[in-house]
Amino acid sequence: MCPFCSGELVYRDCKLRQLKDLIGEISCFLLRRLRCQGTCKTLHTELPDIIQPYKHYESGVIQAVIDGSADASTCHADDSTIRRWKNDFNKAEPDIAQRLASVYGLMTDEIVPIGDTRQILEPIKVKCEHWLAFVMKLLINSGHRLCTQFAFCPSKSPDTVSSVSKNDTERGKKDDATIKNSS
Repeated sequence: MCPFCSGELVYRDCKLRQLKDLIGEISCFLLRRLRCQGTCKTLHTELPDIIQPYKHYESGVIQAVIDGSADASTCHADDSTIRRWKNDFNKAEPDIAQRLASVYGLMTDEIVPIGDTRQILEPIKVKCEHWLAFVMKLLINSGHRLCTQFAFCPSKSPDTVSSVSKNDTERGKKDDATIKNSS
């Protein structure tokens, strides 16, 4: 079921994804891609818990760096990448906390007052060993579209952005038709 519009997901194809571990060794994963048949027509990639969206390192590696654990000292990533992960998380933490409060509110019909974001994330960090994977999975599966620093496009005029989107949509429909005709 699509997390955005609750439409049916149908297998489209798969793609190869490389992932680096703490010491820099690369593992390859073959990930299924599913097309939503509902209103959004979004293409979803199934990600295991060890893969963070838009990242090339394991979830546990990124979590160790954010937490500042002893494992982070052996991380093979560049210093600039490590600094970027920390800065990006610090910037995104209030938004993540608000989204978690939103999910909690939807599940329990209670309103969560948001003061300090640590009030929401710290209990999760303490109780859940793989808290980063847990939080991302919860937010993605509850319909929150997550973006990272790398996913943002440079600002353009709205006319340019909409025309690019229309072209990409038409090209995607042609690709889908080609796949259906070839099978």
